[in-house]
Amino acid sequence: MPTPQMPNDRPEDKRALRRELAILRRNWLIALICVVVAPIVAFAYSKAQTKEYTATASLLFTNQTVEAGILGVEPAANADPAREAATNLKLASLTTLSVRTAKAVGGGLTGAEVSEKVEVSPEGESELVSIAATDPSPVFAAKLANEFAKQFVSFGREIETAKVTRAQKLAEAQLESLSSSERSGPSGKTLERRIVELQALATIQTGRAELAQRATVPESPSSPNTKRNVALGLVVGILLAIAAIFLREQFDRRIRDSDEIEELYGVPTLGTIPNSKALARGGTDAAVSEAMMMLRANLRYIDAGRQSRSLLITSAAPREGKTMLASSLARASAEAGERVLVIEADMRRPTLAQVLKIAPAPGIAMVLAGAEHPETAIKQADGIDVLLAGPPPPNPAELLESNRMTKLLEWAEGEYDRVIIDTPPASLVADALPLFGKVGAVLTVARLGESTRDSVEQLSEHLRRLGAPLVGVVVNGVARPSETSYYRPTGITPPAGDRPAKSSSGAESAENGRTRGRAPRARR
Repeated sequence: MPTPQMPNDRPEDKRALRRELAILRRNWLIALICVVVAPIVAFAYSKAQTKEYTATASLLFTNQTVEAGILGVEPAANADPAREAATNLKLASLTTLSVRTAKAVGGGLTGAEVSEKVEVSPEGESELVSIAATDPSPVFAAKLANEFAKQFVSFGREIETAKVTRAQKLAEAQLESLSSSERSGPSGKTLERRIVELQALATIQTGRAELAQRATVPESPSSPNTKRNVALGLVVGILLAIAAIFLREQFDRRIRDSDEIEELYGVPTLGTIPNSKALARGGTDAAVSEAMMMLRANLRYIDAGRQSRSLLITSAAPREGKTMLASSLARASAEAGERVLVIEADMRRPTLAQVLKIAPAPGIAMVLAGAEHPETAIKQADGIDVLLAGPPPPNPAELLESNRMTKLLEWAEGEYDRVIIDTPPASLVADALPLFGKVGAVLTVARLGESTRDSVEQLSEHLRRLGAPLVGVVVNGVARPSETSYYRPTGITPPAGDRPAKSSSGAESAENGRTRGRAPRARR
């Protein structure tokens, strides 16, 4: 019974994970700078700030029910506790208290400065209010918090005492307005008793609040909070790294992931070519040779169900390695015993002669113009036959679209095991577009770090719209394999004298490669 795949084991999830890891590898320096620099800046900023200390005193707001009973007033049954708490907090934040505290503390402190240094806040849903004073001096912070609390209690006492005094004066005025008989009666006795109660209440009045806890001298600074700032700096650094990487990936349109190339073209990767200085000089090395053999093997599986032997190689933009790929694949096929013809259909900027280090000669331009025969225009190099571009014609697109080009391909497919056609970038010029319907297979090449999403998308749209037989993509410029011993068992390139000797004649070697293991093919 097959084991069901878990969600994380799906190829799409693995491909997405690889892409994310690849993005992180490409931008590790940006991420490292953001994640390291931001906490360092936060730490330096914290150390540069002046240390400040916060001392806190607590006020307890008293219940006014007792005083209301002494005054002979029934307390409001529908009193709102939240409203009373808001009123008390507003009272503690009055500018008057800041001015009184500044005068009591002295030292040239103003009421506005006290308001900046003191913060009044409720302690949850209780009847306690915190008076927090902040100052570079811990001793002064405690003194300021206690003095502010003291001034609030005193201010509240003055307000309540003034209220009782007004009630006492009102009762005395009512008593004075009574006659002698009324004073000695129940009304007078009640007012006299009321005046005595108000006098007693005035002496015991404590105000709306009392000091529940005095502020003590703080031992550690309240700001700057270095640990908190460094933690926030780390979070900000991570966010900056994510934003920087996102912006770079959005504005940098170059493709750096082979999986993305597969998705854009909609075909599998048939081969990967590592970075190689030898390949750039027109030569090869062990890793590149192995990559070419792997590509050739993959193409043989694809060619199994095809009748055509022609393979068109194109790219979305210049400098992606299509000419290098055509010549290297032709060499690998020739070394495997195949008879190979490379046709340079890039007549605008031909470079195949330079890559193969052969002299320019009349090529496909002269053949398609009817001035040369294919057999006389073909040259030999490294065991392969080459039909160069020749002198640049004024109408390369028309020549490639002509019937002579169709007949040339038919003749080449009858004479050779593989016909490789090197074309100009198909997303820039229209020269290669007529060939899409004349060849058996199309292979695109893209270079990591050079190919852009826009050019690849444009070429993919051309191929889809024209119905081109696109079989795969070759990714150029990948990282070289770390295990070179896999390609060279000894780990050392043998000296020139120890290498197997070649045939004395390049033509003889080429002929041996053509006829090895098979009978000659009859011409059509």
